[in-house]
Amino acid sequence: MASIINALVFGIAGLAMGGIVAEIDSEEICADDDEREECVALLDELVSLGESSIWDVGAAGSALLFLLSIPTVLLMWNAEDRDTALKLAWSWVGFHAISQLYVTHMLVSWTNDFYEEMPSAGVDMGFISLFNQIASYAGIIMCELTMVAGLVLISYKTRPLTRIEVPSAFHTSEE
Repeated sequence: MASIINALVFGIAGLAMGGIVAEIDSEEICADDDEREECVALLDELVSLGESSIWDVGAAGSALLFLLSIPTVLLMWNAEDRDTALKLAWSWVGFHAISQLYVTHMLVSWTNDFYEEMPSAGVDMGFISLFNQIASYAGIIMCELTMVAGLVLISYKTRPLTRIEVPSAFHTSEE
């Protein structure tokens, strides 16, 4: 369910951002600013975020995750075809990890560029940027590892029972 909500949010945000940045004329807005060049650079960075493909990629990836989750949930729920259900679940987790890392990488890259253009007034923006990178990637990795742990547990608990009888070295068998 979260995937479809995420797809809608990315789609709507992409449409809204496209409309908003189309109306931004940084030269006109910053004409009366005392630090005109910094103002233009800052607005140009915001425009670049609005025009980036992150909105389309995020919407498409989330929609694909939603569509992939439907057969995955149905197969895992009825538990008739364990192997196919687990393959779909592992595919979902893999695609989710790749899409989250990609979107996070795009946002972190934009944020780094934004911090470089932002007037800092003595604040170490490099540290803030580094902290943002570490926190963003660590959050994604922790989320994905939690899903992997849950899927490993499901895989382990639903495996077919096997019984191997190992002959005892201390007892003689009467045959």
